[in-house]
Amino acid sequence: MSLAKIKKGLHALRHGYLGMRLDSLGSGARIARGARLESPSLIRIGARAQIEHGAILRANTSAKPGVTLGEDTSIKEYTVLNANQGRISLGERCWLGPHCLIYGNGDVTIGNDVLIAAHTTINSISHVATRTDVPMSSQGIYCDPVVIEDDVWIGLNCTILQGVTIGKGSIIGAGAVVTKDIPPYSIALGVPARVTGQRKPSEQPSSGTQ
Repeated sequence: MSLAKIKKGLHALRHGYLGMRLDSLGSGARIARGARLESPSLIRIGARAQIEHGAILRANTSAKPGVTLGEDTSIKEYTVLNANQGRISLGERCWLGPHCLIYGNGDVTIGNDVLIAAHTTINSISHVATRTDVPMSSQGIYCDPVVIEDDVWIGLNCTILQGVTIGKGSIIGAGAVVTKDIPPYSIALGVPARVTGQRKPSEQPSSGTQ
């Protein structure tokens, strides 16, 4: 038996083993040996999704599913998806660069065809800090959902804070801190992020004949 056939057989065995542990595992999905899947029975992974070495999918939640990856979505090295009593859902054909961090406490929903560059943080939780006579660590927390709609591009080192919706087709420039909703097809830059431009819809060719 050739080495290629042995490797193919071992891959099939591992895929079958993971398929029994996960809530669901699509065909052709590739999960690197160095990736960690915590609470796998609460994780759904779509067909042809890829999870690279060092990535962590942590479905530490009572919600089901806690973490969902759509078809053809790629999670690069050392990115962490931490459901933490909420949900994290990524659509199809998404790409998360290395060393991203998502806190899903208040639910994070990411649409299809979303690009998120390295070292980006998405946070759906914050600490209450209304009183000064009580330590902030004792005042509790509050959670608000984050929604990133389809076809969004988020640049390097961005921070997306709780309660924010980023509209379809938007671009968030590198290093931006998003604290408020971004309308669809916007270009937003800065700290805090402000809309600096709009993407104009492409002209569609006429379907009629001359």
